[in-house]
Amino acid sequence: MSAGAGAGVERQARTLPRAKCSSCGRGFTCYPPGIYPRRQYQLDVVAAAVAAVEVGGESIAHAVAASAASATSVRRWSAWIAALAEVGAVHAVAAELDPSGATVATAAPRSRAAAVLDALEVLGAALVRIGVAVVERTGLCCVLGWQHRAHGEVVGLGCRLSPAMARGGRLPGR
Repeated sequence: MSAGAGAGVERQARTLPRAKCSSCGRGFTCYPPGIYPRRQYQLDVVAAAVAAVEVGGESIAHAVAASAASATSVRRWSAWIAALAEVGAVHAVAAELDPSGATVATAAPRSRAAAVLDALEVLGAALVRIGVAVVERTGLCCVLGWQHRAHGEVVGLGCRLSPAMARGGRLPGR
């Protein structure tokens, strides 16, 4: 499921092509642009549901209705985002990418998940300002989508984002 042009969630049934490496014989799925691997709900939907609860203070029931996900999924997504990255490290990478434009949030976040979402918005905006082409709407998607396209990294539930991958010569466009 992905966030549609409107406020709702759009259910799309897609058959994704599979391919096989001629050298090693391993099979893999060919994901089109904008589709994050191994996700039933795309990251924009996850970010919107978690932001509604953690930033906007809405009830989980309201987020469930808007996203068509289960309450368990919204709680699991909130916990994953809260543990996804260290807020200071994400802000440091944003400042490294774009020293003139990176800003630190001034409002005290409602929760750790809200702070991580805010930091990812700052980093996503920094990526856009330095010229990284993105098709995603939210900071979560911009950052994880860029890491997937540029480095082949997929950050699933239970995994952590590595903002350090943007350092040491791996900065986009550098």
